[in-house]
Amino acid sequence: MKKFLLVALLSLPLIGLAQTKVKETDVPKSVLLALEKTYESYKVKTWYQAPGQYIAEFVTDGQNGRCYFTANGDWQYSSFPVDLSECPTMMNTYFVNNYPGYRIRSTEYVEEMSGDNYYRMVIIKKGLGSTDCELIFDTRGKLQRSTAPDPDVVKKDYYAHSNPEDVTSDEETSKTKKSNKRRPKPVEDVEEVEAFAPSEAIAANFNKRYPATRLSAGPDWYERDNDECVAYYTNNQKNRFEAVYSMSTEKLVKTGKVLAKERYTSAILKYLNEKFKGEKFKVEKMVVYEFDAKYRGADGKKPKPYTYVVVSQKAPGHTLKYTRMEFDNTGKFVGLLAQPLDARDVQ
Repeated sequence: MKKFLLVALLSLPLIGLAQTKVKETDVPKSVLLALEKTYESYKVKTWYQAPGQYIAEFVTDGQNGRCYFTANGDWQYSSFPVDLSECPTMMNTYFVNNYPGYRIRSTEYVEEMSGDNYYRMVIIKKGLGSTDCELIFDTRGKLQRSTAPDPDVVKKDYYAHSNPEDVTSDEETSKTKKSNKRRPKPVEDVEEVEAFAPSEAIAANFNKRYPATRLSAGPDWYERDNDECVAYYTNNQKNRFEAVYSMSTEKLVKTGKVLAKERYTSAILKYLNEKFKGEKFKVEKMVVYEFDAKYRGADGKKPKPYTYVVVSQKAPGHTLKYTRMEFDNTGKFVGLLAQPLDARDVQ
């Protein structure tokens, strides 16, 4: 990830810089024009002024955020509050493994003028008189920089306070050199699992098609067989999608929409009821895949849409047995799949 050029700006919320509410008529035209150039559609709720800076509290694509401009009308960055559940899993894993005794105050997604997009997590030690610290993660959830204390020191102090019986003074230690008194157990670092990362070209294509401001969760990337990778994401309307890319051509192949239960294809449900007649089963998911307008198959033609279905049944030993099937665009059964599509597919 590129170097962060706006470290000072990012720290503004932490030091409580004075912000004064102002009318839109008091905002310079250059700032208003800069906002129009930055976002196609938006609605400003409130304008604020800070020393050398104008801040728009606005809504774009149904998402609340703040957009920061210089007094000359240069866009600096925008921040959008997000739930921790919508952030990359690696972020929470890093926090849990390295900052016991701390709590998360806020998480947000930041878009910079330089093109660097990343997540910002503000944490604080539990108790009175503690100060905020920030952790900056890239879009995959990997830590880039931090103002928080060294994790090893934090874990050591936390263990010492949680296990006072394991901590002895120098005088007690000298008196009990030959004793079998327990010593503190070493704190082990949990190794981070590196998530799959698409190429820069694929990531750029996805971000252009599906800006972060239009997503409520994701993208979570996974590698598939046949030279493909997929981004799982959810839009602001809470609809779930899967964008499948070719890793060799770095182009979008198809997009899958996960159907809500009430929108399951009737022809497919009829087939399933006949196939599993007299048996209990559950449709785990039904995904309709449509190929990109520019994609062409081996015959030079654009393939027709199809539906991927996963059905589960209870098996001996309280385990689940999965059946994976594909259907054509008319709801006619095409064939079975032996393996899940990727690590996130229903196991």
